[in-house]
Amino acid sequence: MKIIGYARTTITDDDLDTQIKVLSDYGCDDIYQESFDVTNDTHVISELETVLNSLAAGDTLVICRLNRLGRSTRQLTELTQTFKGSGIHLVSIDEEIDTRDPMGEIYFKLMNGLAAMECDLIKERTLIGLDNARKNGKIGGRPKIDARTIKKIRHLYHEKKETIQFISSKCNVSVGTCYKYINLSETELAKLSQ
Repeated sequence: MKIIGYARTTITDDDLDTQIKVLSDYGCDDIYQESFDVTNDTHVISELETVLNSLAAGDTLVICRLNRLGRSTRQLTELTQTFKGSGIHLVSIDEEIDTRDPMGEIYFKLMNGLAAMECDLIKERTLIGLDNARKNGKIGGRPKIDARTIKKIRHLYHEKKETIQFISSKCNVSVGTCYKYINLSETELAKLSQ
């Protein structure tokens, strides 16, 4: 069970030495470090991946502040969910979060709640956007096919023995749509006609 430290500078704070000293004093076995670079954002991601790949169940990741680990609330919630699922502990020194303690479990619950709230907000914003689009006359999804076109598809296939590609181009529908209506049972066809 290792204790791994992770230090990263930000655009407003480029002091790695202080973080490394705090992590060292905490008793970290290894300390990963990197500097924020506006021009090379991929470097930050790859070093964080190295840290995450070195962690195993029972290990503890120690950071000075939460903003050193996650660049957004979403990323932070995803990481904490990963930690919880993998049995990895998280310690944030400034915020006094230690998921090895019973109070630390509350942090995981809070982050799970935030993740659920984020999903709900995304769903709500999507539904609002779709509703506004409908009000402006835009309708999403595939266009409806009228009963006449369905009859034409079935007639060309069963009576005229035409190819699916010919029927598709003649009726201006996809091949998948042709098969969908060709393979309808008589009861399903009757329901569509109503």
